[in-house]
Amino acid sequence: MKSRLKAIGKDFKELWVQWGKYYSTPKKWQLKQWLIFVEILLVVFISAYFDEPFRYYFMTIHNPIENRIAGFVHIFGTGKVTLWIFAGLYLFGLLFNSEKIRAGGLLVAQSFLYSGAITIALKSLVGRWRPNQWHGNLTFSPLITGPNAYLSFPSGDAAVSFALAIVMAGFFKNKLWKFLWILIAVLDALSRLYYTAHWFSDIFFSSINATVAGIWLVNRYHAKYGESWLSKA
Repeated sequence: MKSRLKAIGKDFKELWVQWGKYYSTPKKWQLKQWLIFVEILLVVFISAYFDEPFRYYFMTIHNPIENRIAGFVHIFGTGKVTLWIFAGLYLFGLLFNSEKIRAGGLLVAQSFLYSGAITIALKSLVGRWRPNQWHGNLTFSPLITGPNAYLSFPSGDAAVSFALAIVMAGFFKNKLWKFLWILIAVLDALSRLYYTAHWFSDIFFSSINATVAGIWLVNRYHAKYGESWLSKA
């Protein structure tokens, strides 16, 4: 019991250490990395051009089948699936004394925290009105904490689902496994347009933000434990 408690303390200390390393990464960027960052921001700004066309398109395709699909995939953006997978992996690794599987569980939690922190900060900083408020895609109330109608950018659901998908895709090399997780993330992001809860540029930015965080986490995990989480656990 004492050894497990010690392992828990070590694991969560490492979680916060990695948090600091991730957010301090830009300090190490060279000119090339900063140019890529600027290019990504430019693409996000350009993506706002498609906000209105996407909104009107998704308003025209509602039917019972698509309602069910959107309702199903939405759960992956709520954080519930992330919590279940984290708890399952971490407790399993703790029970069977597997550092590798515990670390896999923590990786899932980290994907939520790292992408989520940026999302929460930007929502309040930008204060973008949601499309269901019918004020246009360039209506903002900066430096605001609510109500939720003013917190459109970026999409929390898209960030959560994409971060989880990228990390889960690293479980196995199987292409079908990877494809299914990415497909779920894409469908969940599109469901936010389907429900007119977000603009296209909201989910576009979130998918990039979460993908970057997920890849960073998976690369560090693979560097320490190998390419497949569950092999030789």
